[in-house]
Amino acid sequence: MDRQQHIKLALSEDQYKKDITTKILQLDKKCKAIIKAKESFHIYGLKWFSDVFKFVNKSTKIKLKVKDGDLVKKNKIIAEIYGTNHALLNSERVALNYLQTMSGTYDKCVRFRKKISNKKIQLLHTRKTIPLYRLPLSEACNAAGCAPHRYDLSSSILIKENHLKLASKPLDLITKAIKKDKIVVVEAKTLKFAKTVSNLKISRILLDNFTPAMIKSFISSNPKVKIEISGSVNLSNINKFAIKGVHYVSVGDLTKNVESKDLSMLIV
Repeated sequence: MDRQQHIKLALSEDQYKKDITTKILQLDKKCKAIIKAKESFHIYGLKWFSDVFKFVNKSTKIKLKVKDGDLVKKNKIIAEIYGTNHALLNSERVALNYLQTMSGTYDKCVRFRKKISNKKIQLLHTRKTIPLYRLPLSEACNAAGCAPHRYDLSSSILIKENHLKLASKPLDLITKAIKKDKIVVVEAKTLKFAKTVSNLKISRILLDNFTPAMIKSFISSNPKVKIEISGSVNLSNINKFAIKGVHYVSVGDLTKNVESKDLSMLIV
């Protein structure tokens, strides 16, 4: 699914062609609206925002006052929109939904990247997203420098605890995965298993819910594999896991706990 397909689905969900309230209004071909920030944040999603208005009515004009990635202050005018009153009102909610959600995700990524002390560590976002909202949220994370752990189930092989429980010979399963010529990530729940797996030619090992002491112990064994940390990582504790020797930290909070930013559209 691409951006235009996503926008089409979002507008269809909102029944923008059947806006019974707007239909009561007499059509006004010359209408202006402004988009205003009601709090301070890093903005992202302006292409999605603009494309919603263009999808509803290609004659609508959007004059952006900021660019993606900018830190906008409270009461900042983000954009001016020119078009028919019907087109502006039909587009309003979906356009703002994209912008406020993508901005919230982008802004959170920026805060995590500023917070982490070891700048050599790559922050990763996960597949913990609202169904059908992965495309815009993942784009916002990528733009903020937080790459995907894996975008979908076809992107790489991730052998987790449940896969290992279902395999009669777990190490044989991992060896079989390595032969697939794909990125292979193996989750470890214990130090013993982590040390065993680190001798295999996997892409990286995922230390899930390891304490900082356990992580340091594993690193001290001089593993020949890249290390990813996951499990209950947040802004308050991230630097406890930003240990020298760690390559990646995956953070479910980036996409799971969406913090939409406050925006409004006003007819002027």
